Amino acid sequence: MLAVFFENGFSCTGLELSRHRIEYAQKHSPAGIRFISGDVETFNEPYVYDVVLMLDVIEHLDNKIGVLNRLRAFLKTEGILIISFPPIKSAFGGHQQVMSSFLQYIPFIHLLPQRVYRWLLEHIEKKNVESHFRNYLTGLTIQDFEKLVDHADLKIRQKIFYFVRPRQAFRFGIKIRLNRIPIFKEYLNSGAIYVLTRRSPERQVGENGV
Repeated sequence: MLAVFFENGFSCTGLELSRHRIEYAQKHSPAGIRFISGDVETFNEPYVYDVVLMLDVIEHLDNKIGVLNRLRAFLKTEGILIISFPPIKSAFGGHQQVMSSFLQYIPFIHLLPQRVYRWLLEHIEKKNVESHFRNYLTGLTIQDFEKLVDHADLKIRQKIFYFVRPRQAFRFGIKIRLNRIPIFKEYLNSGAIYVLTRRSPERQVGENGV
């Protein structure tokens, strides 16, 4: 993703918690992209950006409003913040597709009561139980996300909902499908993308980039 921006003239910075993923990115990206090892919940630097991307991350975080406030501070006056996430109530909103047992094929299984879901993870999945259970606890609905956006003094410029989102299409070799059906949106949308801007712009100067 950053390579595309970089090749179109942007100065790019990538923030990643995992050190080995940074090493992979450095190996497979143009040399001019800056990569930083850090946590988005505590990251800080003096630059502001034209575009800030956070793709399929916010649903894993505890302090969501704190992160949105922090990302807002990194935006230029006319900058945009792009956030994507799978709504927690969607068929695979619990990220069960990355499990190793047959549970990975069962849609909506993460909507079971907490004690039942925990039992299934411990006795059937068995691997990375705490990680999978954390997804259960930190998942995000569309309604909750839009409330957070409002509290963070951000404005929704555009929102796009998918029945088959790009990541699923890439993984399973199927076509991307937009979802324009407004009913049952929490359950029928496998992915949501929001384009956000500052609601109350403040004058800022800094490095052009993403």
